[in-house]
Amino acid sequence: MTVNILGTDYTIEERTQDEDEILNDSTDGYCDKTVKLIVVGNDPDKSDLKDYDEYKKLVLRHEIIHAFLFESGLHESFTHPTTGHDEQYVDWFAVQSPKIFEAFKKAGCL
Repeated sequence: MTVNILGTDYTIEERTQDEDEILNDSTDGYCDKTVKLIVVGNDPDKSDLKDYDEYKKLVLRHEIIHAFLFESGLHESFTHPTTGHDEQYVDWFAVQSPKIFEAFKKAGCL
């Protein structure tokens, strides 16, 4: 699947830890700005989460937000040493975005 991020197409792929060495017990997804790729881990058998599909949606939202920051030119303006983004803010927006979008829809401002 591809998604358009501010005029740039990003490919979205699901991979297992066996298929992608970047994925591990502490990394469930990533966004590679150099090749416009978003990867979300797909290892439900290695997880103790009750709703793994819902968790994958959260990870995908998180990585899409990284892509928006990259494409906005903000990847060098934050404090995370490897990605340039403060993970706390990215996580906040990934978690809260469904509620924000629902409020926007209800208010008629989308």
